[in-house]
Amino acid sequence: MSQKKLGKLIEQELGIKVIYTRTEDEFVPLWKRTKIANDSGGKLFISLHVNSAPRARSAKGFETYFIRPGKFDDATNVAQRENKVIELEDSPKKYPKLNKENLIIATMAQASFTKQSEFLAGAIQKELDRGFTSPNRGVKQAGFHVLVGASMPNVLVELGFITNSKDYKLLSQSKYRKKMAQSIFNAIVTYKNEYEKTL
Repeated sequence: MSQKKLGKLIEQELGIKVIYTRTEDEFVPLWKRTKIANDSGGKLFISLHVNSAPRARSAKGFETYFIRPGKFDDATNVAQRENKVIELEDSPKKYPKLNKENLIIATMAQASFTKQSEFLAGAIQKELDRGFTSPNRGVKQAGFHVLVGASMPNVLVELGFITNSKDYKLLSQSKYRKKMAQSIFNAIVTYKNEYEKTL
């Protein structure tokens, strides 16, 4: 798992405690993931994902998202797919519909973290682009429930497309995932050097 590889690097190299919202292939409600981060007093929230595009199997590459209050329509389809896991939860109706108005309200509290989130997202994309030949799909903005409510700089990283045969094959390799973790770690170091006082 990439998150464990990344967490190990952070703890060993930076001496920073890592809190996982999950460590196994188990479902954790989206609201609980941000609650875990907030309750632990986290300084960064990084959500790692694998993308899918069943209707466009040629789609491949990595991309990183953050929320900018008032602007978040870069990737509606990706956000809808990620948010769809809410249907697996016991009380899916408790989530507000993330239409434009509700999302503006829900993300206003994160306005103070926008600059840091955007910086981290850019650093992650730069490091992944440096280390991999897979397409760099860029930094984007979208309304992910898992990011809404995080009281800290936060990003969501899509490492590749499980629906693309080449991405799938690469992501299945431990060595490849370790290299991806190293790239994200390098971006965190860049972020830490820029915002030292916040970590």
